[in-house]
Amino acid sequence: MIRRIYHMEDTKRSRVVISLLSFGFSTLIYPGTAMGNMPLTDGIAAFDQHRWKEALGDFLGVLQQDPANSQAHAYITMISKEMDSERRAAVQEARLRMLSAASQRLEDSRMDSTSLQNAIFDTTQADKRAREERWQARCEEARIEGDLGHLPAANDLILKVLAEEPGYAPAQRELSDLQSLLHQALDHAESLTIEERYAYEGFYAYGQADYTTAWTAWQKVHAVVEQGASPAEAAARIAALHFAAYEKVAQSHVEEEKRAADLRSLFQEGISLYQAARYNKALETFRRLAIEEPEFPQLGFYLVQAEGAAEKDRTRRLGEKKRQEIENRLQEGVAALEQQKYQEAENDFQRVLHLDPGHPQAASYLAMAEAEMQRSHDPKAAQMHYEAGLIDYASGKLEDAVREWRMTLRMDPEHEKAINALNKVQKELALNQEAP
Repeated sequence: MIRRIYHMEDTKRSRVVISLLSFGFSTLIYPGTAMGNMPLTDGIAAFDQHRWKEALGDFLGVLQQDPANSQAHAYITMISKEMDSERRAAVQEARLRMLSAASQRLEDSRMDSTSLQNAIFDTTQADKRAREERWQARCEEARIEGDLGHLPAANDLILKVLAEEPGYAPAQRELSDLQSLLHQALDHAESLTIEERYAYEGFYAYGQADYTTAWTAWQKVHAVVEQGASPAEAAARIAALHFAAYEKVAQSHVEEEKRAADLRSLFQEGISLYQAARYNKALETFRRLAIEEPEFPQLGFYLVQAEGAAEKDRTRRLGEKKRQEIENRLQEGVAALEQQKYQEAENDFQRVLHLDPGHPQAASYLAMAEAEMQRSHDPKAAQMHYEAGLIDYASGKLEDAVREWRMTLRMDPEHEKAINALNKVQKELALNQEAP
């Protein structure tokens, strides 16, 4: 009934993955269930949830019944290393806090803190070594989990290490080995349950940085598991497959890729409109893109070009004299808006729209003035100023962007994005002044 499906050799070790084809892969992962050995499965579940003492008790119970049980011995070794690592990490953290506090007191008292600074450095180096030891222990645990056929748990351990230190070579090698094991298991998918197969597909794709495929596969796990199962049962089955944290990471990548594709599409739409000489529409599209991503490559160039072309069209349509009056009125309105003379600003923007009903900026400025007359602290008006600042920034009008973001903070002093943007553009202006 039990049959070996593959045997893999490398310079470090040989791995044999056993598949109980007729009973399903769950028997391989938790062999105790086929023998009624509940302490073993309980111990594995507790280990996966980092409940070390509870897991230790379960595995010791297994050894009382079966002193030669290799899985229980392996897990007890892993638990010992995990508990020791956590204890040393806690001691190091407490020591570092005490040394830092003592060093600060000496410095406040204008006393020499060199010896304490050296002690802090030594503790930091010891903490670094402790982290590396913890990573090494997790790699060893992952190797054992892989040898036992617990591929989701093994992937979880390795991916946690790589999340802390992407360049850790032993973890990278272990991940490569696990990718081979996953590939081999998927080649014999008849030995897996449906949910296991999708979970394995997700881990394999995730290891290849194919986040779309990984997220899609894990979504299928949810669909399979949640069908006909209670919420508690579904949650337990999904937790046993260890992919929840990486599903969120994959989803984030998928959403970011979609956003990048949408931005590229919006930019291409603006280019097409510009090339078709539909300059006002092109300008509107580039402005929308500037609100979403003001530093999009080449946006500044095309935004300026579209503004210039739209202005030329406006001049031809209105005549130079009327265009100049519109420009003067607009600038007077903006200045009045900045000085909180909202009624004057409203009058100026209304005059601009009377002369040129399709003016691209006057309508938004008028809405700002009206909103600010209703309430001095208006998050909606603040957001309008913030977006106007993004457009100015993308066009290379840094001083205008500063003005808009200052208005934003006047309307909403806690507008975090405006605070960050203002700090950034002020630094750029300072660097530009130093450059000559």
